[in-house]
Amino acid sequence: MRLYCLSDDPNLPCFILTVNGRSILFDFPLPMDHLLDYLPVPSPGCFNRFSSLPKYTLLSHNKENNLPQQIDELRILHNQVYVSSPIEFYTLDSSQYDFSLIDIILISNYETLLGLPYLFKKYEHLNAQIYLTEPTYRFGQQLMYELVNYVEQQSKMIQVNNQWRSDLEIFDAIEGQQNEKKLKILAYAQKLMPCYSIEDVDKCLSRATVVHFNEQIDLYSSIRASAISSGYCLGSCNWQLDINVNHNQTSKIEGSSSQTNLARFIYMSSSTTLETHSSKFMYDSFLNCDYLLLSNLSRLSSVDPSVNASELTSKIETILNDHGSVLLPCSSTGLIYDMFEFLTKFFEQINLLSIHMYFISPISNANLSISNAMSEWVSEQRQTASFSGTPPFKHNELIKTKCLITIPSDRLDDTENLNSFEQRCVIFTGHTSLRFGPVVQLIEKLKSSSSNGIIFVDNQFSYIEAMKPFQPMNMKCFYLPIETRLNFSQANILLNDKIRPKSVILHERYANEINKNDKMNLLTYRKYDNLKLPKANRSFINGQLNITGEMKSKYIPSANLAIASVHGHLDMCDYVYEINELNDENGKEKNLITYGKIDIDKFLINLSKSGLFGLEVKQLPGYDDLDDDVVGNDQSNRSVEIKYNHGAAKILLRLKQTDIECNDPVLMTKIRDALLMDNIGTL
Repeated sequence: MRLYCLSDDPNLPCFILTVNGRSILFDFPLPMDHLLDYLPVPSPGCFNRFSSLPKYTLLSHNKENNLPQQIDELRILHNQVYVSSPIEFYTLDSSQYDFSLIDIILISNYETLLGLPYLFKKYEHLNAQIYLTEPTYRFGQQLMYELVNYVEQQSKMIQVNNQWRSDLEIFDAIEGQQNEKKLKILAYAQKLMPCYSIEDVDKCLSRATVVHFNEQIDLYSSIRASAISSGYCLGSCNWQLDINVNHNQTSKIEGSSSQTNLARFIYMSSSTTLETHSSKFMYDSFLNCDYLLLSNLSRLSSVDPSVNASELTSKIETILNDHGSVLLPCSSTGLIYDMFEFLTKFFEQINLLSIHMYFISPISNANLSISNAMSEWVSEQRQTASFSGTPPFKHNELIKTKCLITIPSDRLDDTENLNSFEQRCVIFTGHTSLRFGPVVQLIEKLKSSSSNGIIFVDNQFSYIEAMKPFQPMNMKCFYLPIETRLNFSQANILLNDKIRPKSVILHERYANEINKNDKMNLLTYRKYDNLKLPKANRSFINGQLNITGEMKSKYIPSANLAIASVHGHLDMCDYVYEINELNDENGKEKNLITYGKIDIDKFLINLSKSGLFGLEVKQLPGYDDLDDDVVGNDQSNRSVEIKYNHGAAKILLRLKQTDIECNDPVLMTKIRDALLMDNIGTL
């Protein structure tokens, strides 16, 4: 069993597990760390002040190489270089691995599937089946639709010209000139691709199979998977694989979950023990697992989300009391549902019920509708309420009372829509990178007034770098990240005191933070590492036995007996055994099978009853097979030699074997009858 690691960021998990000749891909997120190298692009119809920025100029000595003096796609702002073009993306796949060989893709939440359309677009022969929960499917689809809409709006505002990165001489000159202030995008420039299309999204998701929590899915005959709730967001899960370690790839797993020849592999990503709107984190089946792959812990181990949530309300109250508006860049699903209800209660407490909350996104209405249809996936308290006909969330009620106003648009123009936000309000919109989406217009609109404020609750991007292109600005800026994922302290308690896995696999950045104990093997990885996992040996071979209906009706189980004699034709294929009835008459003859331990004293009495007198009995020294369950002076454990009539018959009794030497058929029959009289049984 091997694990191939495709990402250098533990918060961007992507792995390939190869086991029994099969390849399983865990998650395929879309890297966005390079987005801050781009200039913000406003929506069509809005003034784009960034388009007039000075172009990047190559140094004069480059003119000798006939290189252009200026690069149109690179602009200078605040003495920093930015890319001025529609945003493009790169993916985590590597030329070191043939992705067309992947059989199965397991997705843990809607944040970790955004790169999948690229995978199916790049690898035409990829025929993998995707497994994910329904909320992951539905919200992931909407988030990809939103991304496509945002980038399409960008393309209407600026033209694409990739000469600066497609011409290696120009690219090398830029890279050399930027040796002190290198753009992150330079490391991926040659891999960048235009955003996928709606058709690409739908084609990718046509390969998806929706699963429920704790549903057992037979990926192959020797590997069974289950999605276990991780508590992070609606439908988020950790994946549990039960793997038959004693056989080849066709070994069948039986229905029992307690098979001792199964190795348990846990992929744990984005989990939380905090109580949120989603179903709680479950880990009972992880206890004492063989392997635990740990990823996507909190980026901010020292931050208490409850403290920041309290501070958030305080800052919002301050801004609103100053007659300003609050801008909250955030994702269009997830934490935003909790914040709607949290802020509504807060406004009731401080008597600010007239304040409007705006949710601006092309998928705002769709996501609110989907979330209220996900009663199976919410917390137990919300599930109980939904049984009585109450929706899991209060979106509909908030919309009816105009506390929450949705604007299902991918852009805002300079007139009507933007004027609505001159009155004090709270605005939820994206994108959190501040490089595209309605947030670009809103910052430009609100930044001139010191009464307004922007509050960052997402920690995926550096808020300082995200705000740089919009400087100077008078609006207040606060960083109050609300991070619910497990931190290192919580992870240590979970691993060492509760789950206690035999082997933990984690990124090398986590190595110094996770406490190791003597019973836990710690394996670390870096990008492109190919780890060979330690073997999880098991004591016996497993298979599946099927007995046909005709055969079942012919054998009679006996009380207190754990074995039975079955007479039929045995077929074996892929370690699945099948016994069918024999048609020939000769098949009806039975050869009895003996079982049980011999009581030597009773056996000697039975020999006398059969007419065998003058027996020479000799006890042999020691035990021939000392098992752990052999007890002191138990007479049944003696090794004894019995001779009759000067060697006419010789019987050697051992703990696990009885040998009879006799050439006289009549005498042999008498010994056999004495042996079977009441010492042992037959089948």
